[in-house]
Amino acid sequence: MLKHHTQLAWHYSVQEYRQPHQKLLRWVQATLMIFIVTLTLSSSTIQHYLQSNLQNLLGADAVLTQKDKLTAKQITSLTNVSDKVVSTLQINATLTFNGKWQRTKLKAVGSDYPLQGQLLTSTSLQSPATATNGGPTAGNIWVDSRLFTSLTLSIGDSINIGEQAFIVSRVLVHEPDRLMEGHNVSMRAMMNIIDMEKLAFPTDLIQHRYLVSASKSQIQQLINWQQEQLPAAQVHHKQGAHPLALFWQRTENFLGLASIVLFFMAAIAIEQIAQVHIKKEQYFSAICMSLGASKATGLQLSLFKWLINILLLLPVVAILSGVFHWLIVDWLAATFSQIHCQLDVWLMTKTIASCVLLFAVFHSPVWLTLCQTSVAKLFHQNHKSISLGLIKLCALVVLVLVAVKYSDNGLLTVMLVSSITITIILMVAISWTVLTLGEKASQQLSGLIPFTLFMMKQRLLSKSTQILGIGLSTFLLLFTLMLLKDIGDTMTSYQRTHDGNVMVSQASQPQMRAINKWSKQHGISLRQTAPYLYAKVVKINDQALNKFTQKPSDSLATLSRSIRLHWSDTIPNTNRLVQGQWWKKDTKNWQQISIEEEVMTDLGLNLGDELTFIIHQQSFTFTITASHVYKPGAGSITFWVQMPPSAIQHINAPQYNMASLELNDDQWPLLSQLWQAHPSIRMISLQELTKQFDDILAMITKVISGFALMIILLAIIVILSSINALESKEKKKNSVIMSFGFLKKTCLQLNIIEWLITALIIATGAIVGTYITGMLIYQSQFSLTYQPNLFILFITLAIILSTVTLLGVYASRHSLKSSVKQLMADV
Repeated sequence: MLKHHTQLAWHYSVQEYRQPHQKLLRWVQATLMIFIVTLTLSSSTIQHYLQSNLQNLLGADAVLTQKDKLTAKQITSLTNVSDKVVSTLQINATLTFNGKWQRTKLKAVGSDYPLQGQLLTSTSLQSPATATNGGPTAGNIWVDSRLFTSLTLSIGDSINIGEQAFIVSRVLVHEPDRLMEGHNVSMRAMMNIIDMEKLAFPTDLIQHRYLVSASKSQIQQLINWQQEQLPAAQVHHKQGAHPLALFWQRTENFLGLASIVLFFMAAIAIEQIAQVHIKKEQYFSAICMSLGASKATGLQLSLFKWLINILLLLPVVAILSGVFHWLIVDWLAATFSQIHCQLDVWLMTKTIASCVLLFAVFHSPVWLTLCQTSVAKLFHQNHKSISLGLIKLCALVVLVLVAVKYSDNGLLTVMLVSSITITIILMVAISWTVLTLGEKASQQLSGLIPFTLFMMKQRLLSKSTQILGIGLSTFLLLFTLMLLKDIGDTMTSYQRTHDGNVMVSQASQPQMRAINKWSKQHGISLRQTAPYLYAKVVKINDQALNKFTQKPSDSLATLSRSIRLHWSDTIPNTNRLVQGQWWKKDTKNWQQISIEEEVMTDLGLNLGDELTFIIHQQSFTFTITASHVYKPGAGSITFWVQMPPSAIQHINAPQYNMASLELNDDQWPLLSQLWQAHPSIRMISLQELTKQFDDILAMITKVISGFALMIILLAIIVILSSINALESKEKKKNSVIMSFGFLKKTCLQLNIIEWLITALIIATGAIVGTYITGMLIYQSQFSLTYQPNLFILFITLAIILSTVTLLGVYASRHSLKSSVKQLMADV
């Protein structure tokens, strides 16, 4: 019996293969499967590469990193759990040469460096790299090729750092312990560890790294010792995760969350296709039952046909996913050196199986409908089927599953889902209002437009569904493209207006006094200043940070490193209180903090929760008593965590400042003087910030462009699906019109007018929805006012009108192939 049913299902699958609703369904399923499989394979390749990168570029079996130098007792304890320890120092400094400057990661090593691997240097940019034992000798400095070119250096040139001069003696080619090689864009330089000590940089600005040679058991002892004695330190080891692993998991989460847009559009298309599918499946099942078959037979045949169609898609999905995966890895090769395409067949199989299960959820209402089928369906159609409601419910279930799996930013996820919900309500309201009021206002008029409005009003429910489907697709496409363009312009203009053109991100108290003196001396405007100290969160409610929450998020990644802790008596001008109460001036209860609302949401924090910080090797516990958000209008310097000024009396730690400056064109050369005297000041120009932002935006644009292509494809499928779902009704409508003596030309004119009205409603809803979404996300993520380009919006409106109308008229041409004779035959 099973063999017979399979053969019969294959026979009917072949017959239905070229039918429009089956073609559209295959396009939707293939598009989603290719996207999900490609994303999964690419993510797996990156994670595998990072693990290999960890093994080859750690330069030790384990690396202990912290801001403070280990004490003699701590060095002894570290030596006891290792075979050998090599110490290195790193600091961010600005090197100057002939009036040019360049931010550099300056590293100091001794004669015992490297611990593992090879240190490669050369005598010029063109010379071959050679293995070098030990670092530079005292008085010498090695620079990498980018820094060499940026400062226009030659071997033998003298570079000043502070008051000391160093001879450029070699070109730095490769450091075996540079774990971030290929990912970090900082230019590099290396000096002798004795010279670093002579320069007398502030000790709190130096990062201490200890390269450790140890066995697996010793590494575990090292981790236990670090967690107990040095909770603010970080340990990376060859058996652990790459520092970038969580970042790329968050990237995958972002892309996966963005796929909710694609799933939403797919749900719209499948809902439209399902209307045709249900009718055909019910009719076929009723025919089978009239010939003596059972309901189970009809259900089995439907299931087998669905499986056959899925199986026919799999080779295409596997081949195209492999091709796109190769293209993505080839694109990433510019960022990740020596990354290779790795096709994991088992992972691909599991991913495809998960997609098939999701499609089964989408299709389940069709099978449920067959349980209600009877022979009576051949004689009358029950339009009030519960299955259409189930289709929407199943689509919602799938979307919730995708959001739960991939979301790592609760606030942004809520904004995205809320935007879609608002747009749905907006589309429904606009379509019902326009069609209802339009029909009432034109009741006393004659002509094609009043008649079109009347006919659209009579089919209000089905027409609203069509408008909703196409409108949401248009909104999602418009939202994706418009925000990309507007965000760059808005952020750049805001930064320039409120922050000047130079941002000081770190300056110690003596350095800040030097900046004040220097700016007054040269008439430079100092726009903003804000003090802070560095702190690292190690516990939340007495739980270790990595145990309190393991779900990756931007907030967790930031709190895992040292953050800036600000103090203020009153709510800063750049902030607004959203929860709790701000402390009173000169309060004695200094162990209280206010935290940024987004951090509270991401980590699931509440008022009253306790956070334990390590500040300059001291432990302090604070209670959350308030929550704040960023408020525009007074600059962009803001802090995630803030405390009362009275806390400073109890915390003995170095203090720093953030500031912003406004320099005119003639004053830029003066920066080299300031940096030569204070090379560890961290400053960046607006031009550099904008370039970094533009580089990130360019990368995002490439990714979003891929999304846009899929959204455009799915939008076309949604339009075709909506037309296919209503084609039989459209044919009957045209036949009725022609039965009154009108020509097909009149039906075509009515069709064009109907699609113009539909496109106008869709364009209005999509643009208003995009505007509302822009305001929500700009406000929640940037606290900025969304200011779209009106000219581009109007151009977009014209494009949507023409595209939807032309595509709609062309795709619905089959509905014009009707006649009065066909109408009589249907009766």
